[in-house]
Amino acid sequence: MINNKKVNVLYILTKLELGGAQKICLSLIEGLRKKGNFSGLVCGEEGVLAEQVRKIDSVFLLKSFKREVGIKNIINEIRTFFLMIKRIRILKKKYQNLIVHTHSTKAGFLGRWAAFFAGVKRRIHTVHGFGFHEYQNRITWLVIYFMEFFTSFITTHYVCVSYYDLNIGKRLLPRFSKKSSVIRAAVDWDRFYIPASKIKNEFYGAVKVPKFVIGTVSCFKPQKNIFDLLKAFKRLNEKVLKKDIFLQIIGDGILRKDIENWIEKNSLQNKIELLGWQDNVSKFLTKWDLFVLSSLWEGLPCAIVEARLSRLPVVSYNICGISEVIFDGKNGFLVEVGDWEKLSEKMKLILKDGELFKKMCDYPDNLYDFHNKSMVEQHLSLYRKQLF
Repeated sequence: MINNKKVNVLYILTKLELGGAQKICLSLIEGLRKKGNFSGLVCGEEGVLAEQVRKIDSVFLLKSFKREVGIKNIINEIRTFFLMIKRIRILKKKYQNLIVHTHSTKAGFLGRWAAFFAGVKRRIHTVHGFGFHEYQNRITWLVIYFMEFFTSFITTHYVCVSYYDLNIGKRLLPRFSKKSSVIRAAVDWDRFYIPASKIKNEFYGAVKVPKFVIGTVSCFKPQKNIFDLLKAFKRLNEKVLKKDIFLQIIGDGILRKDIENWIEKNSLQNKIELLGWQDNVSKFLTKWDLFVLSSLWEGLPCAIVEARLSRLPVVSYNICGISEVIFDGKNGFLVEVGDWEKLSEKMKLILKDGELFKKMCDYPDNLYDFHNKSMVEQHLSLYRKQLF
């Protein structure tokens, strides 16, 4: 039977940081292996998860594989490309009907073309938000768009984590509708899920006591737009006098020093805590009262789903696929991108209104498609359809 056929999959991504693409790949590698399939990974050496996977025999870390792009790195990119082809050819000889599955923009381009030149017939790419977006200048947008346009001809299937991206692909890329599907980005369900039967009365006590903790999980890079969240929190802190409020941010990145300087300049060192990357995010979510996201663009961030599994109300900019999980006024609020003052107002509304807070915590989300077991099964079904 087709459902019993084994599959061999090589995943390719750029950097092993604590992001959605990385979580998906590692979950798939583990899930496929448990079912007796081969699953491997080609990626760069950088990232907080690199040491965790370095000793796995099917993980291949390329020193030259960097996230940064640009003309000055062209020699490095060419070296990486040929190393990738060589590695794929070796695995193709060892594992019959090898599938190459790429994640993220740069890894998607390099990986799919490397697989093509290595003779791999099935090349799958997962879209975590397309590499071209409205915050780029026109030339950059056109370059990345046409790179994806031409690469689409050698892509045998696209996986989208949101219907938002699926619709963009259908509109802008040839034959996209005939070779695409939606498979949600999985989270560690058992770690984050709080069933309604286990909620205690004190879970709703946060809005009634002096302390209120707001949290987010984010890489410190321009796309994540942390400064809008900082400004929104500052405004909230100035307007709320009867409650002690705090902001905790899990994450790190190139903008850390700028963020630290902003916090010091605005005298908020005792109110805002930068926690760095954390292995166990769930233990922090259980202590938070509200989750806030101020990103400019995303695919559909796993952190949003993890927050809802942990019964946290969510306030977010209304971008990309987030409205497929957060329903305005029901389990959180959606705000127009860039309106950090409105972001602050919605945070204040949840903080002040205990009934609204309870209603949003209690909202019956339908999130099973984000279960890691569901994601693995859906990917296995896709791989088998591609092969058999």
